[in-house]
Amino acid sequence: MADAFYIGMDLCSDFTQLSYYNDITREPESVSQLNNKDTYLMPNILFHSTETGHWYVGGEASEARFNEEGIIIDAIFENLQSTAVVTIDGEDYSYSDLFVKMVKLHIDSFLYRYEDATIRKLVISLPEYDARIYQLLSGLWKLMDVPESAIEITSHLDSGLFYIFNQEQGLWINSVALYDYNADGLDYYRIDTSRNKKPEIITVTHEDYSSQMSMAKYGNDTYQMDADFARIAEYELKKAYISSVYLTGVAFNSKWMKKSTAVLCQGRRVFVGQNIYTKGACYRAVGGDYRDFYDRFFIETKENVLFDVGLSLDDGGEKNSFYPIVSGGKQWYNIRGKINVILDDTDSITLVYRSRHTEAEKREVVKIHGIPKRPNKTTKLSLEVEFENPTDGAVIIRDLGFGKLFPTTNKIYRKEFSIKWDE
Repeated sequence: MADAFYIGMDLCSDFTQLSYYNDITREPESVSQLNNKDTYLMPNILFHSTETGHWYVGGEASEARFNEEGIIIDAIFENLQSTAVVTIDGEDYSYSDLFVKMVKLHIDSFLYRYEDATIRKLVISLPEYDARIYQLLSGLWKLMDVPESAIEITSHLDSGLFYIFNQEQGLWINSVALYDYNADGLDYYRIDTSRNKKPEIITVTHEDYSSQMSMAKYGNDTYQMDADFARIAEYELKKAYISSVYLTGVAFNSKWMKKSTAVLCQGRRVFVGQNIYTKGACYRAVGGDYRDFYDRFFIETKENVLFDVGLSLDDGGEKNSFYPIVSGGKQWYNIRGKINVILDDTDSITLVYRSRHTEAEKREVVKIHGIPKRPNKTTKLSLEVEFENPTDGAVIIRDLGFGKLFPTTNKIYRKEFSIKWDE
């Protein structure tokens, strides 16, 4: 019987990491390079052998370039906006083509280690939302020959939360600190949990320290880097009672931390690892019990929609019922929803925006103009919600007609919204 894997993928500009869910240990396990068991960072490079016609990716590409004649392709992320074309064996490739090929080959290189292995669920974690990359990855399911629902795209922030809240509860009984130090600089996230409200609320505070700390700034001066990080850590850790600290990013790979370690370890547990995001994505891929914290907590982050969008339907009672089109509490770019309704003796609908935090509502009546007069209950509409960011979006309303008796007019209405709560 073929293995079907839950896979988490951390896709950054320079490196990719993979993890898979081990059914025996019931934990995600990082995937090492085939030719180097000591590293889990797979370079984002491709190599095409002109001798064999074979494509290589990651560490295998780094090795093959010295053993075979061929073409090395790097800086793939940096060139995604480029119109340049790379010609290989008489075939033209854009950098978008090469990007998708690289992602697929990273996944294939893991699956090929097992006979007839397949994807059960793949979650790809990006540093942050990028419209171009999201668009390219949204068609990956076709290339991997899996259902569309088998592949999800998320962010480092979301993956970090999945990782942290699937550790033992003692590590997040109070606030949690997450430091991410990579080539772009240092970012700090404080994750707070409020348990005096129902649902319980998780909030994330972000501080960008990249202007103060970057790898390029220090060069070999690790003493100053240690002193600066200790100062920042001491300042931030005084603001809340921190149960645990997580350090991730390539800059935390070396042994330069001395003074800062003493600051971080005062009464709290500290973890250093490059695999937080890939393992968090893997937890998300598995779902089930690992998604429980999203049911238990209300998650407030900079990328989550904090309200539901729906319709007010008269249920015959003293107040109108709420029928959701989409539910908030998720990333704006991963929210999809569509419903059909039949108008009942009316030419308007009432849209409702309901806060998931307080259940406060904002309403607006939308008149449906331009549809010919039809008998009652013979006008069917489809309503679809799309978001441009966590607060702004639109409801797309389409006239569907009513079968052959009352053909559609093909009219489309777009009602834009911008929802902010005074909370």
